Amino acid sequence: MLAYLRRVRETWMDYPHQPGEVIGGRYKVVRLLGIGSYGLTYLCIDSETGMSAALKQAKPSKRARAVKLLQREADILQQMSHRCIPRYIDWIELAKNKVYMVSEYIEGSTLEDLIFGQEQRFTEKECVLYTLELLGRVRYVHEQGFVHMDIRIPNVIQRAGELHLIDFGLALAIGEDPQEVFPGSMIQTRDPQRRDAAMYSDLYDIGHFMLFMLYSSYDPVPGQESAGWQEELDLHPETRLFLERLLQLGPRYEDSAAALQDLGRLSRVLQDEV
Repeated sequence: MLAYLRRVRETWMDYPHQPGEVIGGRYKVVRLLGIGSYGLTYLCIDSETGMSAALKQAKPSKRARAVKLLQREADILQQMSHRCIPRYIDWIELAKNKVYMVSEYIEGSTLEDLIFGQEQRFTEKECVLYTLELLGRVRYVHEQGFVHMDIRIPNVIQRAGELHLIDFGLALAIGEDPQEVFPGSMIQTRDPQRRDAAMYSDLYDIGHFMLFMLYSSYDPVPGQESAGWQEELDLHPETRLFLERLLQLGPRYEDSAAALQDLGRLSRVLQDEV
């Protein structure tokens, strides 16, 4: 009963802002974009500029913990300066547990939308080109001393022909202890290959990103039993080798610069083939 009452209380505390509400005297809520473990994110209109903005609210039910994590995310975003990573805009504190971060809103289609919503099919060459572009964004993050830790198809947006990397809520400094930052979080239950605050964790995620794209054009044979990707996907040998290294099925990449160099070479090989 106590657990039930706690859930009811948290649901009441975390009831989202409604369309039309104005936050901080400036940001008018258009709609709720999503709810995470520690935050609620809204699409808003900035009344001062007329531009769209993403406003992330620290979950009131999580109190100081959510505020601290949102402040971390804001600090990390402020250290990024890349046209394909959301720009930090503002920080709002209305009360002790009513805290918000405002960042650039990236309008476009996530790779999840493209693959599962629009049923877009990607060739192997296209997949390699997309991954090469994404890996360039990730390399930039690594050069700033951070790992993203949440590279998934919902967090990659295609806008105006470019890929944008969003949602730095789980980002960590390279070498940082995830358990100290997110005690008791789902990070500790992840596959060991993506649990550490290391470049190879992001690269492992990029490997799965590639698999999602590659499987978009896979047509299973009726009645055939499912197998592993090595058996189901007809790939160039160098693509297969690259994927195996990302997924730590072979000697893993320790550095994203080496992975970026190899993927660039693979892209040229595929483009040269008829």
